[in-house]
Amino acid sequence: MNYFVRLATTLILSAFLSLTTLAQTNHKDFVQHVYDSVAALYIQTESGGMDMKCTATAYEKLADLSGYRFVSASHCVEGKTDKEQKAQKYYITLDESGEKTFYRAILIETGDKTIGDDFSIFEVKATKVFAISPLGNSSIVKVGDKVINISSPLGLGKQYFEGYVSNLHLDRPPLNAGEVKWTDVMLIEIGGGPGSSGSAIISEEQHAIVGFVVGTTGANVGLVILPADKFIAFEKAVKAGTYRKSKKSDENLGSGSDSAQQ
Repeated sequence: MNYFVRLATTLILSAFLSLTTLAQTNHKDFVQHVYDSVAALYIQTESGGMDMKCTATAYEKLADLSGYRFVSASHCVEGKTDKEQKAQKYYITLDESGEKTFYRAILIETGDKTIGDDFSIFEVKATKVFAISPLGNSSIVKVGDKVINISSPLGLGKQYFEGYVSNLHLDRPPLNAGEVKWTDVMLIEIGGGPGSSGSAIISEEQHAIVGFVVGTTGANVGLVILPADKFIAFEKAVKAGTYRKSKKSDENLGSGSDSAQQ
């Protein structure tokens, strides 16, 4: 009898260890997939140099399979008018070690920051295969849900962060970061810094984007996150050609600064 008890115990322990190892392997694969979907967003200066602005994430393939759409933050885009913004030369790079490969990123649209649409959409036409982090459902996120983030704070290269949802809806007056008026925001306890703006918050449960980093509260209480559902509504209007900015937004477009935000 003792033999069979020991045998059963050994089999259960082996199965548990196998499942634990599999879960660890799957998590590492998940993190690597997200890592491969994230790029650093640069703007080319008048002198021809490259100035790193923010972080961007590939979230879908183009319909004709010729490239990808990337999402970042609106406050990362330079220019005071739509025309000035789209005249800038943007590039993304996967930020490989050593010599970096830059891909031209065409600005499709920036959101109206005066109503909290702190988003920007870029298209990258390339034969290079990028991983994709799909859009998830931020309406089912709960306090305490675990999340990860890949971003490039301080221009130090892509880094991995993990954290959790600390506040689903900040029930206070809109956070004011100068011309940016953030509303309907979440708070996430997670690492980051200037340059993390525009990066995606990925749910460990959904394996999908549930929010985007846009800034801090100015205190050590987490990062300000715009929910993915808000971006989905913005992108839907952009695709339909119905997205319009307010007159106030037109007068105060893009500072391109990432200092007051994140």
